[in-house]
Amino acid sequence: MSLFFLVFLLFVSSVIACDRCVHQSKVAYFSSASALLSGACGYGNLAIGFNGGRLAAAVPKLYNNGAGCGACYQIRCKDPKICSKHGTTVMVTDLNTNNQTDFVISSRAFMAMAIEGKAKDVLKLGIADVEYKR
Repeated sequence: MSLFFLVFLLFVSSVIACDRCVHQSKVAYFSSASALLSGACGYGNLAIGFNGGRLAAAVPKLYNNGAGCGACYQIRCKDPKICSKHGTTVMVTDLNTNNQTDFVISSRAFMAMAIEGKAKDVLKLGIADVEYKR
């Protein structure tokens, strides 16, 4: 019985701590990447050069008291008419205290989720339904 309980606890903890799992959420964007330059991670002006300017502010559970700084996430919007299958990769440089989205990303990253020629249509969404994983 105790072996079963131990296996059960290991399974539950691995599910809870799943770094590579796909999560469903929403993403918004900053109209100016400069909003991310004064981010909570303290990268300052260096941040704009990170990851081609595809930056993100993450909710507290992902920001993790600063331990999430520099983490990269693959984010893909779910509207097949305007969103690519590949999405984009963002790097966490700030804390997002908005509870409506898991990320607020740079407009460059937001447009990078689009299929070719549909970047403006993706921007018009303002907030997009997405899947993401680390």
